[in-house]
Amino acid sequence: MINSPNAALIYPPLTDPTSGYHSLNYLDSYARSVGHRPATVIDANIEAFHHSYTPSALAWLDQALSAARTTTDLTERAHLLQTGTPDPEAIRDAVATFQDPERFFDLDAYHRAVDGVSAWMSCLGAAGFPGQFQNGFQLNAPREIEIGSLRALTDPAVLSRLSRPFTPYYQESLLPRLRAGNFDLVGISITYQWQLPFALWMARLIRETLPGVFLIAGGTEVSDCFKNLQDKKRLFELFADFDGLVVGEGESAYTEILDALGAGTLPTKHPNVRLHPKHGAVRALPMLHYEKLGELPTPDFSNLPWDKYLSPTRFVYYSPTRGCYWNKCTFCDYGLNTDGPTSPWRQDTVDRMIRDVEELSKFAQFVYFSVDVLAPAAILRFAEKVVERGIDVRWGAEIRLEKYWSDERCELLKKAGCTAISVGFESGNQRILDLIDKGTKPAQVRQTMSSMHKAGIGVQIMGFTGFPTETLEEARDSVSFLRDNRDLWTFGGLGEFVLTPGAIVAKQPDRFGISGIRSFEGADIDRTLLFDEPITQTVRDEVMADKLSLYMGEYPRPWVSSTDTPHTFFYHDRYGTEVSDLLERSVRRGPDDEDREFVLDGELLPEQDPDVLRRLAEIQRANSEEPGDRVAFRRADGRVMLLPRRTVPFLKIFAKPSTIADARRRAWMLPAESADRIWDFLIARRVIRRMPVTGDSKHTCIAPMPGRAAA
Repeated sequence: MINSPNAALIYPPLTDPTSGYHSLNYLDSYARSVGHRPATVIDANIEAFHHSYTPSALAWLDQALSAARTTTDLTERAHLLQTGTPDPEAIRDAVATFQDPERFFDLDAYHRAVDGVSAWMSCLGAAGFPGQFQNGFQLNAPREIEIGSLRALTDPAVLSRLSRPFTPYYQESLLPRLRAGNFDLVGISITYQWQLPFALWMARLIRETLPGVFLIAGGTEVSDCFKNLQDKKRLFELFADFDGLVVGEGESAYTEILDALGAGTLPTKHPNVRLHPKHGAVRALPMLHYEKLGELPTPDFSNLPWDKYLSPTRFVYYSPTRGCYWNKCTFCDYGLNTDGPTSPWRQDTVDRMIRDVEELSKFAQFVYFSVDVLAPAAILRFAEKVVERGIDVRWGAEIRLEKYWSDERCELLKKAGCTAISVGFESGNQRILDLIDKGTKPAQVRQTMSSMHKAGIGVQIMGFTGFPTETLEEARDSVSFLRDNRDLWTFGGLGEFVLTPGAIVAKQPDRFGISGIRSFEGADIDRTLLFDEPITQTVRDEVMADKLSLYMGEYPRPWVSSTDTPHTFFYHDRYGTEVSDLLERSVRRGPDDEDREFVLDGELLPEQDPDVLRRLAEIQRANSEEPGDRVAFRRADGRVMLLPRRTVPFLKIFAKPSTIADARRRAWMLPAESADRIWDFLIARRVIRRMPVTGDSKHTCIAPMPGRAAA
């Protein structure tokens, strides 16, 4: 019988609150399969959010905001404009909307819920660095944190202030729970860059509270720090409060740590475990270990707090492959290999995939294949077996846009429950695709998208501009490709190329026409690099203007319209490939809107200090109008918009519900075209919103598409 340590595994803020992540469950499920006791899994990200509007935390927040508003710092004052009065009833209503299977699909209610959460998080963030939380659960970190400065990431004052919004949760909930749990081991899984500063401060608090506990960290961000540190000898300067780190894949490494602690020794044998030098176990290590997927059990997600996530139904992540079978894209920097852009490609058998998904489907209706890419033949065999066995599941995955996907094969995927797929088309220009070594052609990509669309499968498309030596005309090919094929993709769009150290572009700069590759000033962790190339900033600005003409979705991650998130998949399942049209109509004036009532979606702020408005314009990179020509309008989601002062009379029309027709009559002096431009401007920027109409299926909850069940 294994002497199994008592372990707690924690997922820290700040990340997607709509579903549980799968990393800790994979570790725990594997450890249990070889005889260890179940770990206590704590999703501190979602717990901290819910704790923030408890009575004690609300009282604390009121005091924190009062103190924050006394600042004389111009940047902080500019960010504080987005901070209204915390409304705990609004946040409770937002949570209820997200968790309600009917209200969730009422677009008016959904928008209000997103706005409510975003506004709440803006208030919460002001207790740290004002403006540090954006769009709800995105971190706008101080620049030194963003670029990976060890000085900032090890500064208690910086980490403490950034984590301050979660102080009541740590002091009233997490730390007392850990003290009472009598744990031998505490592990923190750090998946995303923006979890790192919170995890580092959490580790410091845990170390102070439980000085004798064995504290470890793992996850993609730990591996990225190991890989991208300029001086790897400083790894435990960054992770000073930890006894050990897991670099790379973690299942067998975590189990060895448990085995060693149970035997009263240190885990010194597994190549993925790095021990703090204080343990005196520094040694030469072999190459990293990669798991044999056939040895991993079906992940068990039952110990996550499913009643807390901001979703109406369960959505789980599943990883039947690791690495990328293509493994050629010159911009890519996945994995931990030092001699290639991605980690080794491994794929589980289709029979095991079916076994796992059949079991998972009993627990969750939605299963997302969280992988770099799935091989086409395996997906097809998987779909055949899903249909053959009658497994009731909705699923999605990231795939390559291979010509393999004919109309008939896509129809099979749909029949097997495929809801949406995510693809990287990267560029609409063949020269750039060849430089990327993508192995695709725009015409082929269009054909595959068309087959997916015909089958009713949503295509979430991802690409970027700014690849080295890309000209203005070549970048516009990508914009034109998406615009010309707008009916074939639902969400996605064009990002911006970033150079990463492990990419072939960085290793062979002459091949790609770049020079002067260098770190950001002050950076110690080189997640991205600066470089010089012949393309000018003027060209980049023109490309950005073109990209802004594309409708890429109203909300950023994790809300509907962001790629690969639960909410987007739920809406795909409810509305099929019409989902993007539905959402785009919400920010466009339609033919039925003339007699529809609109109302301000926020409030005009009192006259502000011109210096504060000027600083806000700099932060937002807004136009250069003088502050006296602008007014500040705070939307319901907390975003502050600097609007031309001449719009004020038109805003006042909608201080109370008013139809466009009535507004047109009140603005009779304006030519019709000018009035239309104003209404379009106000609707597109969500300065005014439609009033809900009872029983209106066009503007609130559109009926499900025929033959599709609601989520």
